[in-house]
Amino acid sequence: MNITQIAIEEVRCFSERQTFNIRPLTFLVGENSTGKTTTMACFQVLADFLSRGEVDFNPDPYSMGAFGDIIRRSKKDDKSFRIGFSFSDAGGDFHLTADFIEREGGVEPFLNSATLKFDDGEILFEFRDSSRESRKPVQYFGQENNFRICLDSVEAIYFRVFLLLATLSARGTEGQSETKSELVAYVERKAKQHRGLAILGSIANEPTVMSTSPVRSRPKRTYDPLRDSADPEGGDAPMTLMLLESTLPHEWHSLKQNLARFGELSGLYQAIEVKTLGGSKASPFQLTVKVRGPTVSIAHVGYGVSQILPILVKILNFGGTRSRDRDRPMPAYFLLQQPEVHLHPRAQAELSSLFVQLASNGNQTFVVETHSDYMIDRARIEIRRGTINEEDVSLIYLEPKRNVVKVHNITFDRMGNMVGVPPHFRDFFLLEADRLMGFED
Repeated sequence: MNITQIAIEEVRCFSERQTFNIRPLTFLVGENSTGKTTTMACFQVLADFLSRGEVDFNPDPYSMGAFGDIIRRSKKDDKSFRIGFSFSDAGGDFHLTADFIEREGGVEPFLNSATLKFDDGEILFEFRDSSRESRKPVQYFGQENNFRICLDSVEAIYFRVFLLLATLSARGTEGQSETKSELVAYVERKAKQHRGLAILGSIANEPTVMSTSPVRSRPKRTYDPLRDSADPEGGDAPMTLMLLESTLPHEWHSLKQNLARFGELSGLYQAIEVKTLGGSKASPFQLTVKVRGPTVSIAHVGYGVSQILPILVKILNFGGTRSRDRDRPMPAYFLLQQPEVHLHPRAQAELSSLFVQLASNGNQTFVVETHSDYMIDRARIEIRRGTINEEDVSLIYLEPKRNVVKVHNITFDRMGNMVGVPPHFRDFFLLEADRLMGFED
């Protein structure tokens, strides 16, 4: 099952409902301050809600602020915003939309409701502020194919939406009200149609979403093994490499080979090694790099190597240790902010080819915010080569129009040509070319 679309409405520069088609390889392009990072942040927030039942609009590396910072500034009386996912599996499509309001007396967005919509009906979850009223923690309303479930906000933390549905079916209908029995029967029908409902209802199979920051950690001459927790700035990458080298030699060998292959194709380096400066895991260590001459510390080579390494470790280590599980029902989603920063054009193009290769395996999805034509052009070449299917690549152009942004979903044909390109997509580049040739504005 895949997330095939994210929808955003009334968030910052997005006014009316804007939809973004998510494919195994998705590029976000547009001028500065057109909502590319906001889109990725909304993706992370909603995925975290599905995974943990909690809402946090300021997870690393994003900082969306309070409700007043997130809601689009307008004269509308309805001060709320919405974020939604579309899912696709063998049974078709279904959709989840979360509606957020400002909590009375608070500043953070409050999850007002979440709607799960199917082809023949919907289930509406309403989240009440438990601090204001004392009611039953969970109440059920509705009939036929349209139901409403009311939960206290405290309950929402412990009952993830899809887990709640799975729990309903597991408990059965004996001794339940007629409304709840009808709801359970409807959920069971939908679960048979959409295997993804059962998948999302399992704690072990929530969406895996990993974000990276555009500004990553600085290279060091030596590293102390202090932490191995995930870090959007990539500070955990050296520790990950050291642990693999010392405890998982097979995985380390595979990752080292993949790192070396990318280094050679991109022209960045020939090999990366871990050099331990002591006899235990607690001893300091170095990351050494061979470029053309002798092997040296990573702190003494071009900045591009240390800046791309955290991304390479995340995506190649995931692929090396988990992509062999062909039955994994939910892919991992990598939200990458300007991964081409500090890379020369050849390396940018090869990075795009690497994304294509991993996306073609079927269990990794890449949403890439980029300003690099080299990355997009290489993806088009890979489509033409047949390395990736044209329907598995999406180019999303965010076009500023006065004080709002319009989203354009551009697709490709089998020859890598762009389809559905808006008129103004290439205006800047064409104008610069005309100026170069001496034509007046």
